[in-house]
Amino acid sequence: MFIVQAKPREAEGIVKVVKASREDALQTANAFLDQGLPFVTIFADGCVYTVEEFAMTIINDRGPGD
Repeated sequence: MFIVQAKPREAEGIVKVVKASREDALQTANAFLDQGLPFVTIFADGCVYTVEEFAMTIINDRGPGD
């Protein structure tokens, strides 16, 4: 389970979405950024990631030929 959280610049309006796969979580996070939400984090693996850090976990999990 992956929790994607997006915060606008104001304190109100935090959005949280639960996704089942890493790829879905990353797509959702990118969609939030595209909508102009400046603070997007992903809760996974017992850590809190920025979108860029989380993308690296996907890249690093893929081996040759994936």
